[in-house]
Amino acid sequence: MKLVLGSSIVSCAILLSSVSGLAASGGWQTDGQGTRYWHVTPRPGQCNISQAKNLALRAGIYRSEVIQQDDNVIVLRGLDQSGDRRVIGFGNIRGCPELDGYEDGHF
Repeated sequence: MKLVLGSSIVSCAILLSSVSGLAASGGWQTDGQGTRYWHVTPRPGQCNISQAKNLALRAGIYRSEVIQQDDNVIVLRGLDQSGDRRVIGFGNIRGCPELDGYEDGHF
């Protein structure tokens, strides 16, 4: 009985350590002060959603969400200072250049 209980505890400990290792390697970063945040580095030459959201914030679009993402574009929708919905598109290449034509709200 003790052998079965001991092996169960060891196997559970191994399982938990492997699960936490997978979660830590999946993009979760820590600042060393207990704060964890999600960050995934994009493939070389591509735009990251974090970069696109930061650029949208700089353009005055708050609370943005991704409404389209593919190999060519990342399109975000959010609110401007007056509370109106705004749509902004970025090229899915290095530097995340803003694309014209997404302000029309056709999404």
